[in-house]
Amino acid sequence: MQVLASALLSVAAITMIASCATSTPSSSSYAAPTQSLLSPQQTQQPNNGWGAAEGPVTGGAGAVKEHIYRVRNRAELAQALMASSRKLAAPIPKVIFVEGTIDLSVDDNNRPLVESDYRDPAFNWDQYARAFDPQTWGKKPVEGPLEDARKRSAARQESVVVLHVGSNTSLIGVGNKALIKNGNLMVKNAENVIIRNIAFEDSYDYFPQWDPKDNANGEWNSEYDNVTLYTSRRIWIDHCTFSDGARPDHLNRSLLGRPLQFHDGLLDIVRGSDLITVSNSHFKNHDKGMLIGNSDTRTDDAGKLRVTLHHNWFDNVKERSPRVRYGRVHAYNNLYSATPDGKYAYGYSIGVGYQSQIVAQNNVFEMPAITEPRVLKWWRGERFKATGNLVNGIEVNALAMLRSQTSAEAGAALNDRLDWTPTFHLAIDPTARVAQFVRNNAGAGR
Repeated sequence: MQVLASALLSVAAITMIASCATSTPSSSSYAAPTQSLLSPQQTQQPNNGWGAAEGPVTGGAGAVKEHIYRVRNRAELAQALMASSRKLAAPIPKVIFVEGTIDLSVDDNNRPLVESDYRDPAFNWDQYARAFDPQTWGKKPVEGPLEDARKRSAARQESVVVLHVGSNTSLIGVGNKALIKNGNLMVKNAENVIIRNIAFEDSYDYFPQWDPKDNANGEWNSEYDNVTLYTSRRIWIDHCTFSDGARPDHLNRSLLGRPLQFHDGLLDIVRGSDLITVSNSHFKNHDKGMLIGNSDTRTDDAGKLRVTLHHNWFDNVKERSPRVRYGRVHAYNNLYSATPDGKYAYGYSIGVGYQSQIVAQNNVFEMPAITEPRVLKWWRGERFKATGNLVNGIEVNALAMLRSQTSAEAGAALNDRLDWTPTFHLAIDPTARVAQFVRNNAGAGR
């Protein structure tokens, strides 16, 4: 396939660029990656979490010169991602270096697109609000011409802002200012993918859906995550930053009696995705951070959703850091912090959901201004093991905290007898070293 000359980055050019290797403070025993972020041959370290359970994730390592790209806008990124068909049995390895800011909500001339560019002529928010007012519409499923027009508007936006990442791909940020905004990277039906050193922000859904039956008074639900892993496996996400950017949902007006929500998750891992490592990343200023498993009824998720989270910073994330269903999740050496500023009213951090088996080890929760923070939340889970976790400097009794949220019968079923033990992990730091190390190292450009 012909490629954009401006997007192509030769191996010779790469070797001339100064190394952007991640440094590791001497106070930590954990050895952060030492490979240059600009090397097209970079791979995941052996034993680095569930992602490396079948051998390190290699992404696009081994890509030939014709499949190493440097991209600076949506058109170049889209073409590079499509350079080898996702339908091939063994997609060609590719390395894509992201330079500067890439806005996914633009036309072919890189002109920014906003709500009015996507909105169907038959859609009107004021008419929509009158039509589905709970006082007259009730809790029936939303339907009719206005809902059809909303769906057409949403489909127009989706056709632009969602880009698919195929197998055997490395997506790497150049320097400390690589940013992808206003859209969704969808890793669907893919395997062996590396995403490193990129900030993702503001995956803004202009046409959220009203669900009258969501919670007691209905809720607005948006569509896009910054990054979604969907039916994919062997993925390594490292040194990335995820946020709502300049349009956080706490600034939104209310409609139909509930706050409008234009953002979904920061990073969701769903539909049987498996063997995932998320490391050294910064999740900040958001409502619902990370789902691992998106429904109690998806019994086919059992045995999958094996995820490792380590040395990440969940910073003013209201909830779901993560919320887990079915998955076997190892969360170690992560930092959780929250402030009572009224913008991201803290709910909980780790959600212990249906059929999940979570090992939480040597994590730090810093919430000194929040009264009795509930860092764990029970969502029908029965197995949870925690060691060395500090909440405001005091080790938490995880099972006691979870049992306090349940009935006597459900609490009696809660236990720490898991059918697996973490064996895929790097050096685990003493809890006392975690906060400073993570603050100094987590996120893009670090």
